[in-house]
Amino acid sequence: MATSYKLRVVTPEQVVVDKDVTELILRTTEGEIGILAHHMQIISPLVPCIMTVYDPDGSTEEITVGGGFVEVKDDGVTVLADSAERADMIDVARAQRARERALEILSTGAAGANVDLARAQRALTRAENRLKLAGRGVQNMPH
Repeated sequence: MATSYKLRVVTPEQVVVDKDVTELILRTTEGEIGILAHHMQIISPLVPCIMTVYDPDGSTEEITVGGGFVEVKDDGVTVLADSAERADMIDVARAQRARERALEILSTGAAGANVDLARAQRALTRAENRLKLAGRGVQNMPH
């Protein structure tokens, strides 16, 4: 049996996860990483992604994270997330509206003087991750 460690996923509003896990896979600004027990200590910025959490019983859980930081220490891993949601927490209609707004900004934003295209791209990624996790993937949605 794999060695477990404590994982905490925290947003400004709530603690989303606080449990023992055996592995965590997430995406940092440097790329995708997997974290097992006794991983070297790091602090790294996260990009919007869907994290995969492996429980000691062999089950997995996916959580969408809207960015933030991951901190790996001797006593466990903490994800300080801008936002984090399990599939059962996602408001699908809200995520679809956010996706549509981001696509509109990206399609017309180059002409606008006060448009932050990088912010709109992050919003699009967050919305699409939410929809994917909620089982409403974007593969058949219009762009």
